[in-house]
Amino acid sequence: MSGDEAVRIARAEEQLRQERETFDQQRGQDRRWFNLRLAVGYSSIVLLGGIMAACILIITHEPEFPSGVVLGATGALFGDVLGLLVTVWKVVLSPTSLTRLEPVTTTRPRALVGPQ
Repeated sequence: MSGDEAVRIARAEEQLRQERETFDQQRGQDRRWFNLRLAVGYSSIVLLGGIMAACILIITHEPEFPSGVVLGATGALFGDVLGLLVTVWKVVLSPTSLTRLEPVTTTRPRALVGPQ
């Protein structure tokens, strides 16, 4: 094994190690983003249910509350439902926010490409 060939092999091994490291880092980030999206999705369901229950309770028992409170509950119900749906769509469900893991390796390591 000549010195040039040993250097090319060492470079190829280092390139492969770095590519593995890059892929592992991307995989970890993808896993954390998935967990965050899942948490946002579940918490939005709980928040939406709570807000809807409180507002509907106020709206259906209108005589027991001042008109300003009923009007505020109606606006809050509309605004929160609309805002929550838009946020969930943009953050959780948007196809553009989903990342796809891809190989980071080249088809042939540059260090192994011999003289042509």
